[in-house]
Amino acid sequence: MSWAGHNERGRVSLRVAPDSERASLALHDGTVAAFGRGVDCPIRFGHAPIQDRGVPRLCGWLIVANGRIIVHASEDGGEHRPGSGTETEFRPLLVTPRSGPPRTVSPGEAWAPADEIFTVNVVGTSTWELNVVNRRDPIRPQEVASSDRPTVKPFVDLSDELWSVLQAYGEPMRFGKSVPASHEEVAERTNDNPRTVRRHLETIYDEFYLRRIDMPDVADLRIKVVQGALNHGLLGRPTNA
Repeated sequence: MSWAGHNERGRVSLRVAPDSERASLALHDGTVAAFGRGVDCPIRFGHAPIQDRGVPRLCGWLIVANGRIIVHASEDGGEHRPGSGTETEFRPLLVTPRSGPPRTVSPGEAWAPADEIFTVNVVGTSTWELNVVNRRDPIRPQEVASSDRPTVKPFVDLSDELWSVLQAYGEPMRFGKSVPASHEEVAERTNDNPRTVRRHLETIYDEFYLRRIDMPDVADLRIKVVQGALNHGLLGRPTNA
């Protein structure tokens, strides 16, 4: 992995087991970060605690250049499997932008999605998701006198479903409690399941990170997101529930 600059351009998050919390790695200008099952990959998955030998040791690289995050698939996209003769099964990457259709990135190819949030799917025995957030250059504040500066809520791009999930997590703290609702409580309120609402919470966090919403440095993602939303006045929107 190469770190050529100190400016944080974005980050990549993934979970190493279906029910585990996501681990994150910051991506800086000039980063070249390999991902796959191999021990030399800084973005490593499919090795432990769940062994997935369908994941190549090297799947590809995330490359940060010119303000974009490039997905470059390794030319050796597959591995020999016993009983398959001399054939090698190539496993193209599937890159899904937040808006627009998914795109297959075949071995040896590279693609830089225009979207600021996208997912890289690696198919082994299981499907592994790399959630990527690409921050653009920060918007410079308008050069106005501080007394004339308006107080506005930051723009965040959330669907009605995600707004409802955010409201459900934040409701206890809006009414004086010290902690947000649990995953189970939110699932019951939104007629969903705990795993799904937790992933919705992660999606909200990605959006907050992209928009540079200040959030407390705590381990509990519920508190991090809800407190950030409260601090920025984002929990006044009514839900559809």
